[in-house]
Amino acid sequence: MLEDVVQSVDAIVIAVVAIFFLFVGYRPPWWLRTHSDCTKGVRSVPGPYSLPGVGTTWVFCLGVRTLSRLHEYYDDLHARYGPVAKEECLGNVPVVHLFDKRDIVEVLKNGGKYPLRPPAEAIACYRRSRPDRYASTGLVNEQGESWQSLRTCLTPALTSSKTISDFLPEVQQIASDWCNLLRQSRDHESKVSNLGDIADRLGLEITCALVLGRRMGFLLPGGESAIGKSLAEAVRQHFLATRDTYFGLPFWKLFATPAYRRLVKSEQAIYELAVELIRSADDSTKDSAVFRSVLKAEIDEREKVAAIIDFISAGIHTMKNSLLFLLYLVGEHPRVQGKIVEDGAYAKACLTESFRLYPTANALARILDKDTELGGYRLKGGTVVVCHNGIACRDEKNFTDPDKFQPERWLEKTQTSASLILSPFGAGKRICPGKRFIEQILPIVLTHTVKSFEIVAKDKLELQFEFLLTPKGDMAMVFKDRV
Repeated sequence: MLEDVVQSVDAIVIAVVAIFFLFVGYRPPWWLRTHSDCTKGVRSVPGPYSLPGVGTTWVFCLGVRTLSRLHEYYDDLHARYGPVAKEECLGNVPVVHLFDKRDIVEVLKNGGKYPLRPPAEAIACYRRSRPDRYASTGLVNEQGESWQSLRTCLTPALTSSKTISDFLPEVQQIASDWCNLLRQSRDHESKVSNLGDIADRLGLEITCALVLGRRMGFLLPGGESAIGKSLAEAVRQHFLATRDTYFGLPFWKLFATPAYRRLVKSEQAIYELAVELIRSADDSTKDSAVFRSVLKAEIDEREKVAAIIDFISAGIHTMKNSLLFLLYLVGEHPRVQGKIVEDGAYAKACLTESFRLYPTANALARILDKDTELGGYRLKGGTVVVCHNGIACRDEKNFTDPDKFQPERWLEKTQTSASLILSPFGAGKRICPGKRFIEQILPIVLTHTVKSFEIVAKDKLELQFEFLLTPKGDMAMVFKDRV
């Protein structure tokens, strides 16, 4: 109820400001500048109409656009304004959107010693308010030497090829248990109606097995424990709250908005539930390379606990979304299923093609560390730029038949340069430390699933933006026993 009131107030405020400035005839000095402006600075970059003070946020506050469909808004920006477009945040601070492959590669390859990314300020604010739990704002939000120190101390085991290689036999058994759960979750037409929930359980089981070094039993019949279900829901709410505080008007800095309260509630829930999982650890946990590496790190104890919690929560959501997109595409294309059974390399190609068509992180934000020319514009150091890898990966200039699911393209060496814009886990020094983990594990899960079932995707996939790109709804698919 209160959230509706806040949104109404937002809309009224924006409407009043818009009417006032239209009435007095005021226009910012850059209002009528065109793409051909000789200055070619950030003010010359084309984009939606921007109001004094509130920038272009009015399109969301007045209900013209919704944050759950932010990905469609970016598609429209690209279609209307071309390879470079500009938004303006509160205070008319510019944010430049890049859609061209050359500009995206330029930004991601040249991030400097400590690549800068815009922090999730609401998360950082909350974590600073809880020094009893957090010694910093975390690996995702820290910058400069502080970020580098955390990255160096906390992620070596998680990014190690040996760690993942040693873990693969465990994945084989987990994939088998996943297939058994799918069998028992089908109706009389072999349809699994709650595939998203089951994928949550898989993400939780695999992530906990890697990080905590032992099986938790989330994939066993009746294994949907209260803690697992609560943790998965808390993670989803956390991403939604992060989206709303990150992209919405920052009234949470003045008072506790519904979105900020939801963020705090989910942060607390994730922390307490994950700590409960950590406390349940037994002797086998000590054999986990990831757990052991974190415990031995010469950093504050609070950082160690926070890192394990962040690894678990990020793994659940990333694994779930990536798997659902992959299963949908394979289920839509029966021809590829026989090839997956015959060739492990083809299963990996299917995953890469799924990342191209449906990357969970469909755009990457960076802060330029120096003056840079992008798309013919001179952008000053400190400018926020957003690299739209997801849109670039569907551009016919970069891929032939860009909207078609063609795993074969990744078996050809000709796609090497195009792969530079394929960055569902980020790129460069700030790449997601779980990248290798996901890339090695999902082909195994896919192969087990295809060997067990003929997968049929009957319903059209709908997308929504929850800070990451996710399938909308419960997602139902058919899993027929393979003869």
